[in-house]
Amino acid sequence: MQLAKNLYGYIWQGQDNNCNSYLISNCLDQNRHLLIDPGHIKTKGTDEPALELLLKGIQNDGLDPGAIGLTLLTHCHPDHIEAASFFQTRINTKVAIHRAEADIYQQMGGIADLLLDEGDLKLGTQESVLLDIIHSPGHSPGHITIFWPKEKVLIAGDLIFYHSTGRTDLPGGSLAQMKQSIKRVSSLDVDWLLCGHPYGHPGVIQGRDEVKENFQFLSHQMMIEP
Repeated sequence: MQLAKNLYGYIWQGQDNNCNSYLISNCLDQNRHLLIDPGHIKTKGTDEPALELLLKGIQNDGLDPGAIGLTLLTHCHPDHIEAASFFQTRINTKVAIHRAEADIYQQMGGIADLLLDEGDLKLGTQESVLLDIIHSPGHSPGHITIFWPKEKVLIAGDLIFYHSTGRTDLPGGSLAQMKQSIKRVSSLDVDWLLCGHPYGHPGVIQGRDEVKENFQFLSHQMMIEP
């Protein structure tokens, strides 16, 4: 569904575990699109057709899945990355991850085209969209959040959910790093907080006051110092 101009969200509505996916349209050369976290091909527990549903959602928004030129992964857990191989092999979509996730992605059989460091990511030769890649460990070593300053959009992956956070008990997780990452992104000017899962809430938090309330709730629950 369209959230704002050139911004789309595909909220997982199945029963099994899968992530939310987000798309920024027409931001690459030749009006190609950026897809963030394509999720599973089929879910692991009940074989729900996650990729098929994502492709239908994109088409229903009047967009061509074949025009996805770059897949950006917030981190390399299977419920966020599995379908990246489909886009990479079928339509020659490039895959970008933080370099601290490269070994994990390779162990899962993936080959990244772009290894990112923290900083600006300029999309297209006209640089029509400028994203801020923020290294946000805690859930995984190379987890990133993606900030679009012009539109005040923060794509949070599994760092932040509605009144909740990502797990820190998986390999490479760290509660201390999670707290620092949340503290850091909470200072950004955000009107759209787009979460990686619909845990008790669709995961699309809209409006500065609502976003601020969510950060305040997490800070209180996690006892994060101002």
